[in-house]
Amino acid sequence: MEIYSDDDYNPKSIRSGITGISVIMALFQFPYVFLESSFHSLAFCWLSLLLLIFFKIFIYTRFGMDFLKKRVFSQAVLISYVMIVLTMFILNLVILDSKKISDPNFYMFIFLIMSLICGVLTGLFFSDKGNLFNKHNIKIRNNEIELRKLEFFSVLTLKRMPFLRVPLRKLRNIIAILAALIGTGGAGIGIGIAEMLKRSDVLAPDMSVHAVLFFSLGIPVLFTFGILIYSTMTYLSEWRKLVASIDKEYGEHKIIFNSKKKSYKKIKEIMAESGSNANG
Repeated sequence: MEIYSDDDYNPKSIRSGITGISVIMALFQFPYVFLESSFHSLAFCWLSLLLLIFFKIFIYTRFGMDFLKKRVFSQAVLISYVMIVLTMFILNLVILDSKKISDPNFYMFIFLIMSLICGVLTGLFFSDKGNLFNKHNIKIRNNEIELRKLEFFSVLTLKRMPFLRVPLRKLRNIIAILAALIGTGGAGIGIGIAEMLKRSDVLAPDMSVHAVLFFSLGIPVLFTFGILIYSTMTYLSEWRKLVASIDKEYGEHKIIFNSKKKSYKKIKEIMAESGSNANG
């Protein structure tokens, strides 16, 4: 139960934002299900579209609103939902031109899924649950949980391989440059390169240029999504365990959202003035 918050968290605003994302992605997705393609390609396209539709319907139900009111739980799920939707969009663009299970497009689709799985396993390897609820982000006082910051990716660490810190810092700069290129026409350049390779017989004539492009971009993106999804779901799992243990010991839990890092004494004074009672 939330008893104090220093920000204006509005579940209806969150719902509107998710609705906007779902509608935009559904508009991109909708034409694909009516294209002339193989059964397995259309089946995956329909699966992606139905995910968008069902989740959009769910958040407008009473259960969906109750879900959105649980801030930590809903934000973890929504972050993962956005990454899964983008993942399925990339996968759709690769598998759409697949005519049979043994063609290059289907193999690229499988490699993308393997990249996502490798990302999850990498997240598992570079994780330390001891980093999740450190004293800087969360404080526990009996049945009160004071959250100062939601760090869904705090489980990730380089303690096992500290020598990677410097190269990864440099890699982060490279990724920023690549993102800038993609945002300023890099995708068009990529399509041009893929088309040139196709005409020079490096790529098979029956291969889709768009599929090759999104496969090339999708490998690092899905690998990263795999790491982040693992981290987010681990945070959610450990959070639910923490709440369950407090409920078991005290009968209930109380949550204080203190993103501005006010003193506990100040929070108690504000709650007293507003008529709240932190002790039940």
